[in-house]
Amino acid sequence: MSNALVELHCHILPGIDDGAKDLDMSMSLIRKELQDGAAGIVFTPHFHYERISVEQFTARRKAAFLQVSAACKAEGLRLAGKMGAEVFYSTALPSLDLRQLAFAGSNYILIEFPTTMHPPGIDETLYAIRAQGYTPILAHVERYPFVTEDPTLLYNWVCDGCLAQINATGLIRDGHTAKWLHKLIEWNLVHILCSDCHHPVKRPQTWPRALPICPTGSPAACSATPSTSILATTCVPPGADEAGLPLRA
Repeated sequence: MSNALVELHCHILPGIDDGAKDLDMSMSLIRKELQDGAAGIVFTPHFHYERISVEQFTARRKAAFLQVSAACKAEGLRLAGKMGAEVFYSTALPSLDLRQLAFAGSNYILIEFPTTMHPPGIDETLYAIRAQGYTPILAHVERYPFVTEDPTLLYNWVCDGCLAQINATGLIRDGHTAKWLHKLIEWNLVHILCSDCHHPVKRPQTWPRALPICPTGSPAACSATPSTSILATTCVPPGADEAGLPLRA
């Protein structure tokens, strides 16, 4: 699956966060992913340390996953995938069992910052996460005012070994965000393009529309930094499942 398109950030699992509300909606989103050419999905429901324990979260995630697995089997859909999470930033993250939150079987962990403030301790927290052997993927970096106002923050995090993910929606909309994302790509500060889909209509998959307008014209060329694999929806992180469902929970 190394040359396949893989969705690395989405909210497809049913009834676990603000994404798909039920199994029917989940399956609609999965069918669309397959129709658009995705060969695999990393399921990344929201995880908030202050709202739920890791144990409670993983139990709910597994239950939702099993529903999707059974439905995919029933429809005969062949889909590679694995479990992950979109982890809301907290200085407490290094103290948690990050194995349960990282992409299953890998050392990649998707981290989301708040959009209303510049939280304290980011550098120290990301350092502590990396020191445990994990590679932070910074979710939709275009959404944080403190990053758009000071892109050297992102530059430093990438130089330190983090990866940056952007949402396809930002590229396909005209305006400041699209111009900003083109600059980030040109500066080699973008590694992953995802849909972050939540809903078939309100927040659908849009990455097929975004790939052709990447400045380089190729999804694989949305850039990489030294010592990192090019991900940009074309390469799955090491350890990804290559078989069909059932997927690793």
